[in-house]
Order: sequence, then structure tokens, then C-alpha cells
Amino acid sequence: MISTVGIKNILVLAIAFLTFSVNSQVTNAKIVFERKTNLEKMFKDNPRVKPFLKEGVKYKIENFNLYINDSCSVFLPIESDEPEQGFMKYLTSHNKVYQNFNQDNKLVIMDMWGQETYLQDSISVRQWKVTESKRKIGGYLCTKAIWEMDDSTRIYAWFSPDIVLSTGPEGFGGLPGTILGLATENGTIIYFAKEVVVEQAPEGILTASTKGKDVYTVAELKKLLTEKMGQWVKPKDLDAMFSWL
Repeated sequence: MISTVGIKNILVLAIAFLTFSVNSQVTNAKIVFERKTNLEKMFKDNPRVKPFLKEGVKYKIENFNLYINDSCSVFLPIESDEPEQGFMKYLTSHNKVYQNFNQDNKLVIMDMWGQETYLQDSISVRQWKVTESKRKIGGYLCTKAIWEMDDSTRIYAWFSPDIVLSTGPEGFGGLPGTILGLATENGTIIYFAKEVVVEQAPEGILTASTKGKDVYTVAELKKLLTEKMGQWVKPKDLDAMFSWL
């Protein structure tokens, strides 16, 4: 027979366990990502771009912050101390991606050749296949998921259920937790969380105004870019670009 003291001890342990379980679920955080882009792989089939690549520069390394709360996220590029100049600056994306999951709304401020272009649409839906594979990223145990982007491209994501918002780098999400690692199967683009800081997002950073701006849907912006840049960008490359948002 369990004594009164024993019952009290069990209750204390149960309450402590429940408290730990609740507290271990992260809802507010800043996640610092590193993106590694293999420029040789990215532009191997693009003869118009290859002449502009710097000799001997195979990879481009950039950093981003992902701020989250219980219903919103924003993915922002971190300005380099030595910003690149000229054509090299525009070889990779530097989008600002705002997502409001309660409203099923995303706002993407795209840096297109030094000009900001505003895209607003519903949040993208992807069909993920969750696997049994696991690894630790940024101190959190993550599960691997796979998305078939098209017939020749697979995207791998590692998400942590301990960080509850269904978001990640760029416009990726749709998994039961935050994505801390993201990569194309061939390693052309790789995102990994370097640091997860549990803290409130700075005031006002999770939203952006579109007042006075021309705002496009995905379909409208695709059409516009096809008309303006058709000689530079292949339709499949445009599809690939928007699939990340």
C-alpha cells in the first residue's frame, strides 16, 4: 500500500514531468541558418551565367535569421560585413519571407537585381514523406522528410517537433515542427541551423507593410518575369524558384 508521502511524491514527479514536457516545446525563437550554395552545380547548364562566375569560387556561403512565435515566422537575410558587388551578388536569392499561419498568408519581398518585388499569396502546400531517419541539428533531434519537387529533384528536410511552428527556411514548412535542415538531393543548396536561441522576436519584425507597393500573386509574377526575362531564365528555372517560396 502506498503511503500518503509516496502519493505526494508521485504527484510531484508527475507535475514536474508535465511541466518539463510543456516547457520543452519551443514557440518563440530566433534560428540562425547557414546556406551553402554550390555555384558550379547550380549553373552548369546555364551558359549565359557561367562566364560571370569567379574562377576558383565553387561555393557561396550566406546566413539568415528565422524568427518565430506561435503563429507567425519571418525569414531574413543577414547582411555580410563585406557585401558582394556586381553580378555575383545576384546569383543567389535574398528573399524576406513573412508567413502568418492563422491567416494562411505569406508575403515575400524578393530582391530582384537590386529592386524589391512584393509577392503575396497563400502558404505553399507540399506532399512530404516522413522517414524513420533522425539526426541532431542545433541541439535538437530532427526527423528526415522527403519532398519530390519534380521528376528529377528531391528535397530533404530535417524537422524538430520540439519547435512547434510548421515553418523553416525560405517558404518551406508543412511538417509537424520547424525545419532545421534543408537540402537538395544533389547538394546544390544546403541550409542548416547553426544556433537556436529561445527568445521573443523583436517587436514588429514578424510583419511588413505593403502600403504603396505593387503586389503580385505567384501566377502574376511568373507571367511578368517570363515576359521580361524569358531570354535569361528557362521556364523550369522559374518553376524551381517559386517552388521554394
